[in-house]
Amino acid sequence: MSIQKDPRKPPTTKAGVGQHVTNLQDTDSVNSSLSTGLPGSETVLILELKCIADVSFVGMPNAGKSTLLGAISRAKPAVGHYAFTTLRPNLGNLNYDDMSIIVADIPGLIKGAHQNRGLGHAFLRHIERTKVLAYVVDVTAALPGRKGISPWEQLKDLVLELEYHLEGLSNRPSLIVANKIDEEGAEEVYEELKRRVQGVPIFAVSAVLEEGIPELKAGLKMLVNGETSCPLCLDQISLD
Repeated sequence: MSIQKDPRKPPTTKAGVGQHVTNLQDTDSVNSSLSTGLPGSETVLILELKCIADVSFVGMPNAGKSTLLGAISRAKPAVGHYAFTTLRPNLGNLNYDDMSIIVADIPGLIKGAHQNRGLGHAFLRHIERTKVLAYVVDVTAALPGRKGISPWEQLKDLVLELEYHLEGLSNRPSLIVANKIDEEGAEEVYEELKRRVQGVPIFAVSAVLEEGIPELKAGLKMLVNGETSCPLCLDQISLD
């Protein structure tokens, strides 16, 4: 089949909806015409991922979160003996026989994070994108010769920063990881922590030695599956 144009019909080009312009393409034809298009538009979209992981490790700098992530998964986050080793979340895949869980190592929060101290706003927004909170505390921070604060004070400050940032953010299924339990004097602090904090599971762990990891993995699975739900509130923490 062949198609031939009628030589008597002038060429016409349609460029869109808008002002009608004549005699731009074929000056020999009175009927030639083009239609100019309307001005286009552009926009800048900022997209924010609403869920990055099932579980977030929430704690202060040097609580051992990155080491813990490496102990429960195959992730290899950078580890250092200084604050803010982690500047963006590290993700690890925690595998079970019947499921897998994504865990995020959130950069350390400091007091005043809700006022954006220590890049706090960015770090707190990462926590918004997780379902379960695992508070990681250093049980040795306030031992003689150390300059840190007790694990129950760490928990109080962490919960306050979450609530100052977004009311209700701490009302998510939670557990507590009492890290560095292998160090001298840590066991007594752990026992005191259990006395001072009620209603939330507490797991004694040595991330370096990978002690207590199977029990912690079981606890995380229960929270993610919804088998238990234990938010940590300020009134559950005794400072006296």
